[in-house]
Amino acid sequence: MPKLKQLKEKRASVYSQIDELRKAADGREMTAEEQARWDTLLADYTKADKAVEAEERFVEIHRKQAETVSQRTEGVNAEDEYRSAFRDYLLHGAQGISAEQRAIFESRDTLQGLSAGVLIPSTLASSIEKALKSYGGMFEAGSIITTSNGGDLIMPTINDTSAKATIVAEYAQSSKRTPSFGSVTLKAFTYRTPIIPVSQELLQDSAFNLDTLLSELLVESFGRGINEHLTTGSGSGQPKGIVTAATASAAEAAATAISLDNLLDLIKGVDSSYAKNGKFMFNRNTLFALAKIKDNEGRYIWQDGTRTGAPSTLFGKNYVINDDMADIGAGNASVLFGDLSKYKIRMVKNFRVIRLNELLAEYLSVGLFGFARVDGTLLDAGTHPVQKLVHAKS
Repeated sequence: MPKLKQLKEKRASVYSQIDELRKAADGREMTAEEQARWDTLLADYTKADKAVEAEERFVEIHRKQAETVSQRTEGVNAEDEYRSAFRDYLLHGAQGISAEQRAIFESRDTLQGLSAGVLIPSTLASSIEKALKSYGGMFEAGSIITTSNGGDLIMPTINDTSAKATIVAEYAQSSKRTPSFGSVTLKAFTYRTPIIPVSQELLQDSAFNLDTLLSELLVESFGRGINEHLTTGSGSGQPKGIVTAATASAAEAAATAISLDNLLDLIKGVDSSYAKNGKFMFNRNTLFALAKIKDNEGRYIWQDGTRTGAPSTLFGKNYVINDDMADIGAGNASVLFGDLSKYKIRMVKNFRVIRLNELLAEYLSVGLFGFARVDGTLLDAGTHPVQKLVHAKS
């Protein structure tokens, strides 16, 4: 049996146990033994879910690699030549490679040359983008806009929702109305990873996959820093996070809990034009708290999709896990709902990898770090596409 199928079946088995236990409790307080088992099962589900995500990511990488291999004719030798040229570049710098190796770099569409020691390995750029989507909820939920330079990007908005057609008598003059125009400006904040030392001995290992090494080393730094700001950034000297930009729901939740009514009010507060594409966003701790909530018919609002192959939902709406969202707690905004694609993530070109020759020379190593220029904000023309559930302060 394929490993992914086994992992999914294991996750589904844990879910079945969770479902069985909460049905057995049937709204009453759990005993100490049941609560302990409940907590263990939730932890087991999280572990199983992460294992499935990791295996799905591997399967996707394996599929892409297999497609690449199957499409090669002379491509195998070409890829070997590219990796050899890339390794020589890391070892010796831009001046230490041959004209033939430079031509190999410049033949790649995603390379921007070797000036100032900056280059973009094509497989590195794609693998970092893929990994960011699986690491940070904002890259999964938001819309990414890529620009060729870092100048201010002005996003126009318009609100004409109050305009309605009216009956006008024959030969009477039509009314006039000017729509409300506005704009949002996206800048380009530079994010840098910490410098990573890579030894000359490691670089000289001809069998080592440098693209994979770099993507694994750099991706978590990007994911942590960028996703945090895209979620809760203040908008002053950093992106305006979706939580900061979202409009608060009309009704507060209790300081330490979420009720069914709170979620219904949150959905109700979002206009139908946005709600039809609406998704929830919250962290994993909040997900498992919501797993205990029932509707008025005694049905759990969390519907796990592992047995049907469909995404898991709340009220039939998909959700995005973003662990930079706050937990349920006094004064926190723990849940978002609305058209999350209205959050725009602006990226300038793509990620870059910088090679530092002298900084770590005494350690027989080169320094590598990555940087990206990013900004983000929620486009809101006045009708609030995303709302947040805020808890009372006490």
